[in-house]
Amino acid sequence: MTASINAIPENFRTFESTQQKEIKRTSVLGQEDFLKLLTTQLQHQDPMKPMENGEFMGQMAQFSTVTGITEMGESIDNLVSIYQGQQMSNSASMIGKQALVNGNWAQLQGGQLGGAIDLTTAANDVRIDVKSETGEVMASLGLGSKMAGTQEFAWDGIKHDGTSAPEGNYYLSASAIRDGQTTVPPMQVYGTVNSIQLKGGEVTLNVSGQGNVSFNNVNRISQ
Repeated sequence: MTASINAIPENFRTFESTQQKEIKRTSVLGQEDFLKLLTTQLQHQDPMKPMENGEFMGQMAQFSTVTGITEMGESIDNLVSIYQGQQMSNSASMIGKQALVNGNWAQLQGGQLGGAIDLTTAANDVRIDVKSETGEVMASLGLGSKMAGTQEFAWDGIKHDGTSAPEGNYYLSASAIRDGQTTVPPMQVYGTVNSIQLKGGEVTLNVSGQGNVSFNNVNRISQ
């Protein structure tokens, strides 16, 4: 019986398969291949016609640049991951502590509520008003005269009528009088760090009375 003329011998099929694998392997140009091509190009370059090889050399230089940028990007990504991990590790030690952050809402817990104000200049009369969520003035803290800088304060939860205020969130506002002129200093409040999380590549702290606060917006940590 005569074999079909369309049949491909086994050795040819093996050769074709090997050839395809080699083509696929050599389609990826790595750094070692790049150096070999560069060396070969320099060896065969016509010294009398250097400009004719300029385009090829430019393409090779462009390839080298793109490869370097890609590897640099991967290195930066690794560094970012390491940095974020360190931030998470450092932030974990803050859980349960008091964080001083920018804001006006503070939580009264265990008869304690505290914060701070920033005075750009000295003031003759500094006052902190504590209001409930409905806007009722619960207490007015007179701090007297203060020098410029960060000035801390605390409220023990006792209202102006001598009774104890219930625990919860309270709104704080400050006023400072100097030479008859009243200014409103920016407010900072203390809150308990309840948890931490990594969101959108940024470490945030869940602070009581404040919600999620960026790690970079924490001004101070205390016991």
